Amino acid sequence: MYFDPLPKREKSDLFNRESELAQFSDALTYSSLIVIVGLRRTGKTSFMNVALSESKHPHIVLDMRGLSYNPSHAELVRKIESAFNLINKRWLSMILDTIKQVKGVSVPGASISLDWSKEGVDLASLFDKVNAWAEANDERFLVAFDEIQLIRGDKGIPRLFAHIIDYNQNICLVVTGSEMGLLFDFLGFDDTESPLYGRHYTEIRMRNFERDESERFLKVGFQQIGVTPRQGVIDYAVESLDGVVGWLTLFGTRCRDHKDSSSEIVDAVVAEGGKLARAEALKIVKYSSRYAVVLNHIAKAKNATWSQIKSILEARENRALPSPSVSDILNKLVKTGLVEKDGEYSIPDRLLEKGILESPLPEDKDTPTHTW
Repeated sequence: MYFDPLPKREKSDLFNRESELAQFSDALTYSSLIVIVGLRRTGKTSFMNVALSESKHPHIVLDMRGLSYNPSHAELVRKIESAFNLINKRWLSMILDTIKQVKGVSVPGASISLDWSKEGVDLASLFDKVNAWAEANDERFLVAFDEIQLIRGDKGIPRLFAHIIDYNQNICLVVTGSEMGLLFDFLGFDDTESPLYGRHYTEIRMRNFERDESERFLKVGFQQIGVTPRQGVIDYAVESLDGVVGWLTLFGTRCRDHKDSSSEIVDAVVAEGGKLARAEALKIVKYSSRYAVVLNHIAKAKNATWSQIKSILEARENRALPSPSVSDILNKLVKTGLVEKDGEYSIPDRLLEKGILESPLPEDKDTPTHTW
């Protein structure tokens, strides 16, 4: 069902991602690392779930949300342990005999237990054994990390990834990330000091729907829940929700709750979505009030040049600012996906823009200005 607020797991519930699924399937034949990127609420997790399921290969999924910026070794090992124990039981029973040979791995009953201590399980050795099993069984084993950039303080993961890519040809890594620039910074593809520098990866991008796609998504979704909306309501929703599948789904879910559709429900979703998006923007404002100043200005102006933003910041602080400081603020906003640059700077999420206009971000000059 399209209007299910939970991440999708069945292909029948995933709308119009056939080309992306085909790209994923093709990449599995040659790529050791698949990176699924897109702005917030473009359906990355749903796509990943369905792509993994459709592959018919054994796979584990690590949801990195909830972990600290720089998680401990024990936290990461616990995530891997949980992921293995959620694997399809048929696959789990087949790999138990192989991985129980690894130091720090025990197999109580039909489950896996990993030693969380630093002297415990060696993750590289664990995946070496998984790869050996996959190779012996002519299989590909998929290891997925959802929203991996959230733990970008941990430098051990790029090293583990580099080991898997170099030595485990039957394992494919799959990662998703919303904060695209930060994701690529964390993985370090262009950083000569990074273990992953120069490594090949396949990028699959989750785009927003075009207007006709949004309309078809809503019409089929309404058929599924037995609601017949007026065309005007659909047009209004398509215009207001800007092709973002997460917001379109939230609108459909609210209509499902009310067993009706209306422009008022669209407005309520815009308001709710704006608040959710604004709450995410607030997370970076704690690092510097300058982020709030820039986002508030762009939301009002729709578009702004680098020079205009520099002038706004200088007027706010009543002093000249070094050009690199202004560029650093803008580059970091672009990396988070909150701002995009296409000649001028703008906010790509219209609901975030509306949320900021409705309730501007706090520009408290006493906000800390340490880096993030």
